[in-house]
Amino acid sequence: MKIRLSDRALAYLKREQGYLAKFDKRVALAVVRQIRAATKLIGEHPQIGPVIDGAKGVRRYISAPYQIDYQEDDVGIMVVAIRHGRQAPREVEAEYPQFKLD
Repeated sequence: MKIRLSDRALAYLKREQGYLAKFDKRVALAVVRQIRAATKLIGEHPQIGPVIDGAKGVRRYISAPYQIDYQEDDVGIMVVAIRHGRQAPREVEAEYPQFKLD
């Protein structure tokens, strides 16, 4: 199944990679690989993550410590949000007013 990242999800991934690269480029690369592997798994098994309460059709997959929120559509899978598990859900919800993420 085709996987797409929303502009915001892609921007978060780039910010996270850039931040981690300041300290250790290998860790930054490992995170990108981890997210890529997780999204591939989601594409192979779209029902893997539970539906988030209050978010129409949005599912959440945990690839610790990251949370990947995604939605299946006619084209494939759209990753709507990626965040570190320690990031407050309300911060993400403010960025995605069309989805209630908690």
